[in-house]
Amino acid sequence: MTVDVSVIITAYNVERYIARAIRSALDQTGPAAEVIVIDDCSTDGTWAVISGINDTRLKCLQLSKNGGPSIARNAGIAQATGTWIAVLDGDDAFQPGRLERCLNRAAGLKADIVVDNLSVVHETGGAALPMFPPSRFSLAPTLDLAKFIAGNQSFMGGYTLGYLKPVFSAEFLRQHKLFYDPDIHIGEDYIIMAEALACGAVCAVEPSAGYLYTVRACSISHRLAPDDILRISACDKKFLARHALDPAARKAQRRREFSIRETYAFTLLVDAIKQKNIREIFRTIAQCPTAIRYLWLPVKVRLVRWIGVA
Repeated sequence: MTVDVSVIITAYNVERYIARAIRSALDQTGPAAEVIVIDDCSTDGTWAVISGINDTRLKCLQLSKNGGPSIARNAGIAQATGTWIAVLDGDDAFQPGRLERCLNRAAGLKADIVVDNLSVVHETGGAALPMFPPSRFSLAPTLDLAKFIAGNQSFMGGYTLGYLKPVFSAEFLRQHKLFYDPDIHIGEDYIIMAEALACGAVCAVEPSAGYLYTVRACSISHRLAPDDILRISACDKKFLARHALDPAARKAQRRREFSIRETYAFTLLVDAIKQKNIREIFRTIAQCPTAIRYLWLPVKVRLVRWIGVA
C-alpha cells in the first residue's frame, strides 16, 4: 500500500490521552496514513495503552531511554514511509479531515509544507477555541521566513507561530537533511520550521483549525528556565550560521534576539528576587533595564487564578 502520510506521535506519560491521539490519526479520511507511535520511556501506563491497540496501520516503538520530543520524533521519522510527515503530540489530537484539507491545500500551491490553525482545549473542560484569530489565517495563502520569525517574538507567555504543527514533505526533509534538534526540549517545532523555510520551502496556509491542542496543568511549554532560554539562543545561533537571511528576515531575527536576551534577564531577575539577592537584582537590571517591565506577569497570573476561584 502506498502511504500518503506518516503520522508521528510522540508519547511520554500520557496514558489518559494517547488512545484519543492514535484514534484521531487512524480515523482520518482521504489520504492513506500510517501511524508511528514513539513511547519516550513512559513511567505510567502509556505503553500498555499503545500496545493494546490493534491496527495494521499502527507501528509502535518504545525507546529505552527518555530523550525528549526531538529524539522521539526523529526516531519516528526514521521509520516513516509516507510522502508526507505529520507530527502529533500524545496528549493532542487531529480534528476530523485535517490531513485531507492540508494535503489538498499543499497540492493547490505546490507546497513543501502546510500549516493550519489550532483549536485549544483545557483538560479541565470547556469549549475548544482557535489558538489564533481565524482572520489571521485567511490573510495570505503562504507563510514566509520573515513572517514566521516575526510571529515568534514572545517568550513571556501567550501563543506564537512556533506552536504550529506543520505537515512536511518527506522528500524535502530528506533532501535538505532536516531533523528535529535534539539539544532543546522547548522550541523544537520552531527551529525545524525556520530551517525548512530558510532552505526555500513553500509553506501553504490552511485556514481551518485542524489540530486540537490540549492545555495540561503539567505542561512545560510556558515555563522557561534560564537553561531553556540559553538552549533556544544556541539553536538560533546555529541556525544563523547555516543560513543567510534576507533583510526582512534579518530585521525580524534581531527583534527575536532582543526578546530572548530580555526574557533571560527576566528569569535571572525573578530568581534573584526570590533569593533576596540585592546585588544580583541590581546587576541584572543594569544589564537589561527593560526586563523589569515583565514583573507584573506573576501578579497577573495570581490575580486571574484568584478571580477564577472567587
